[in-house]
Amino acid sequence: MRVIIYTGKGGVGKTSVAAATALRCAEMGYRTVVMSTDAAHSLSDSIEYQLSGEVQNISKNLDGLEVDIQYELEHRWKEIQTYLSDFLTSQGMDGVTAKEMAVFPGMELMSALFYVEEWHKAKKYDVVVMDTAPTADTLRLLAFPDTANWYFDKLFGMVKNVMKLARVTVGRVMSTPLPSDRFLDDLEALRFRLGYVRDLLTDPEISSVRLVLNPERMVITETQRAYTYLCLYGYTVEALVINRVLPKDISDSFFDDKFEEQAAHLQTIVEAFSPLKMLQAELMPREIVGRKALEMLADQLFGKQDPSAVYSKESPMKMYDEEDDNSVLAIKMPFELNRKIELYTRKDDLVLQLGAFKKSITLPHSMANRKILGADLQNGWLRIKFEGEHVTTKKGRKGRRGRKARGKEP
Repeated sequence: MRVIIYTGKGGVGKTSVAAATALRCAEMGYRTVVMSTDAAHSLSDSIEYQLSGEVQNISKNLDGLEVDIQYELEHRWKEIQTYLSDFLTSQGMDGVTAKEMAVFPGMELMSALFYVEEWHKAKKYDVVVMDTAPTADTLRLLAFPDTANWYFDKLFGMVKNVMKLARVTVGRVMSTPLPSDRFLDDLEALRFRLGYVRDLLTDPEISSVRLVLNPERMVITETQRAYTYLCLYGYTVEALVINRVLPKDISDSFFDDKFEEQAAHLQTIVEAFSPLKMLQAELMPREIVGRKALEMLADQLFGKQDPSAVYSKESPMKMYDEEDDNSVLAIKMPFELNRKIELYTRKDDLVLQLGAFKKSITLPHSMANRKILGADLQNGWLRIKFEGEHVTTKKGRKGRRGRKARGKEP
């Protein structure tokens, strides 16, 4: 199954590009589904077909879905939502309000990810096209498996043991309901499912991200940031979609300044993002709504090429040994952001924080006990150097922590 994720700044045309891609894939005979993960859905408007929280057939080989949190609560999160609702009711909240409040953060994100997992396991589709929310929300979506796994690792085992003890002690005399075994089992199952999805979405043979942008300075800057953050979380960015470029045959002098401005921005895009694959579409004379308009957009973007083609399989993370026997973990950082990078080890995890985004990388056993010698940025890669295995063995280091790239050991 091929998974294509479109993301970018709000208003750049992600939905139109995603719909055009899905439509063309279906026309080529691929079993295709297009899914909107944006709370403010516009996919139905784009394809002129009313979608809902349930998968619907749009046309031959093409299904569609707009993730609906209320539908998900009733069909996917029943056990969890029932407990949360009962708990809030026991605290004095009326039933209707308790049900509405029993939506925990990230529930809609997990729902979208679990659809991808289910379709992959069932071999239901050849191509999944994701139309995502603006950049910040998409980063939350794609970072969710990593973040949730950290909380499960650190907290879930402890909470589960405490709950078992509480049910046979204070649970017998208190009115507040305690989580059932089934509730806890459901939570534990989430961890394994999220791990499956994370492996699926970070496999460059299967999944990739395509960044949509317009030739505008602020959009370019945000796209550069998104590219770097996506690499931090291990996602392969394989292509850039440059949308709404002014057609060259416009002769009205009113657009002279705009032509000059766009030419400069297009040059910036080429210089900044090369050698990334670049797809380009012109500004249409009318709004891109309906099958005919989407087919015109697909023609501009792909011509006769296969929209599901994999343009790059370069993993944004790699490990290798240097001649001095030291080991290097390299993470792709295509753009140097004006933000401090914090780096340290915690047990078997390497933690890297860039601004508000934190990535926890579980190190292989061969590297877990090695000292971090330093880190640097070189040719678009953050290179984290670990002491050679023979040195670690000779010194007998066990459980020795690394240190921050700049600063003392935490």
